[in-house]
Amino acid sequence: STAWAAYADGTAPAQHAIMAAVNSGYDATCDQPMADVFATQLEMFPDAKVVLTVRDSPEKWAASWRVLMEFIEVQERPFSLLYPTFIQFVPFMRNWKRMRDVMGIHLGLRPGQLVRGYKYEDEGWLERQYESHIASVREHVPKDQLLVFNVKEGWDPLCNFLEKDIPETIPFPNVNESRDLKRATTMMKVVSYCWMPLLLGTGYAISLTLRSLRKVKIS
Repeated sequence: STAWAAYADGTAPAQHAIMAAVNSGYDATCDQPMADVFATQLEMFPDAKVVLTVRDSPEKWAASWRVLMEFIEVQERPFSLLYPTFIQFVPFMRNWKRMRDVMGIHLGLRPGQLVRGYKYEDEGWLERQYESHIASVREHVPKDQLLVFNVKEGWDPLCNFLEKDIPETIPFPNVNESRDLKRATTMMKVVSYCWMPLLLGTGYAISLTLRSLRKVKIS
């Protein structure tokens, strides 16, 4: 996350962050921010295969993105008396907040616009960004190195493209991420409101225990 934060700040190129993953032993990448620098990865590894995952429609992708961003917004809130969160005190989480600024800049968007500014854009704006990303990938990646893949298709096209055996006994993962993210958002809010009273209560209980021990020693 430090390497990505440096890239977001403009103090290091994307290549440094990509090589941090390579030097850690990884030979494949997924999700953001790696998906945002796919063209840079392809320049560094011109024979790489690229899997472009798509949804049934731009509208379905946009709906999922909004749910994800609600979760991210809760993560990124600063500490205040009205919302006493500790999350942004954690260096890792601060780095990820900075990293998210790069998401969408390959589409010509302003830093942070896709993550925080989308709610101020007109209806259909998110859907257009989805379509622009797909068009950009199709433009940059050679056809014989690209698989356009909907997870509803299952193992077959993915394994055939990657030249891997098709798992016979393992079902293709099918997870309702929107439902899980809504649950995680609620849980994060609960933790943010409860950690301080819990900490104060624990401290008070410890102080009472220490007082009791002192009284026992004195008597």
